[in-house]
Amino acid sequence: MRQVAVTMEWIINAFENSSQYSEYYLNLQNGDVKFFSPMDFPEHEEIVKKLDKQSERFIRLPKLDRGFSLKIKQDYIEGIEDPELKSLLEKNMELDAGFRKVLMDHEDARRKWYRFQNKMHEDYLRQWFGEKRIELVEKSK
Repeated sequence: MRQVAVTMEWIINAFENSSQYSEYYLNLQNGDVKFFSPMDFPEHEEIVKKLDKQSERFIRLPKLDRGFSLKIKQDYIEGIEDPELKSLLEKNMELDAGFRKVLMDHEDARRKWYRFQNKMHEDYLRQWFGEKRIELVEKSK
């Protein structure tokens, strides 16, 4: 398995900010993450095509799927004991802004949510890279 030293927070952030209009690539040699937006910057289209042809050096990061995002919310909500908070989150699960707005009034639950979400994203990404025979290791600080 190929080891790549990365800053995991960068990988998670890119995954969380992915969209149909953007692409993130991991440089497998130095662990850097690069952002491209062909829709906003037409010159990025050619760069993306070139990177896709250099699979030994670059890999396109996966995009965060809405279904996966909802599953993470459901799993988090299942662990909440406060019935009022649980109900509010369930009602606002479909809209990210509504979900976050509910959490803004519950500091402890909000902190737990972001830790939980990051852990789930990290686990997913490590598995995804593992299937491609790439082990992500944290860069030395």
